[in-house]
Amino acid sequence: MKRNLLLILLLMFLSWAANAGERNEIIASYAFDAPFGISTNRQKLVSYLTRPYRSDYEKLQSIAYWIASHIAYDGYKYNNGKVSLKELNYEYDILQYRTGICTDYAKLFADMAKDAGISGVEYVTGYVLENQNKIKRRYTSRDINGIGHAWNRVQLGKRKFFVDTTFMAEGHIGGDKIRAVSSFKHKVDLKKRSYKNIVNMTVYDFFFDFTPEQELQRYNIIHLMDKYIN
Repeated sequence: MKRNLLLILLLMFLSWAANAGERNEIIASYAFDAPFGISTNRQKLVSYLTRPYRSDYEKLQSIAYWIASHIAYDGYKYNNGKVSLKELNYEYDILQYRTGICTDYAKLFADMAKDAGISGVEYVTGYVLENQNKIKRRYTSRDINGIGHAWNRVQLGKRKFFVDTTFMAEGHIGGDKIRAVSSFKHKVDLKKRSYKNIVNMTVYDFFFDFTPEQELQRYNIIHLMDKYIN
């Protein structure tokens, strides 16, 4: 009996591991179809997104799918490595206009998880590094040659993984050649998004539930948290 129970638990774990970072069509479709009318009210939105699900994992997946499909990366706010401090206000646009940069994505995911009563979701910062930097080792600040970034670290029970809703999302406004970060066109683009229900269903599922080892193997990059940099 004990042996059979262990076998069942092992199969359940393997099934979960096999589905990690892969599209759950039912959860994705539900999140994509969230009513536009509740998108500016975070608590109502979280209630809708998590209502059908019992497990924290499924609730987090639903939240991540909504963020990745409804929030567009704002190239006006972050351009050529420079952030517009005037526009860098998390509450300013993340839900009203559904745009933001990596800090906005990661803060929103952490806040929505907290609204859902889920503990173990941490906002973290660091770098996204390429393999040639010998990323399996610890770094000193002199060795860092990567992209400053923010994402989330999740712990559900004994399981630990990363969620990067910025990397999950494809939608964006602005571009690399914009000079005036707080330009008139930025305001126009934001206003358009305030009354349009824009859903980008091109979501990179891998970046929900991944480990540095997995992304190194698949993409030859790694998310390295600041606390591991000497």
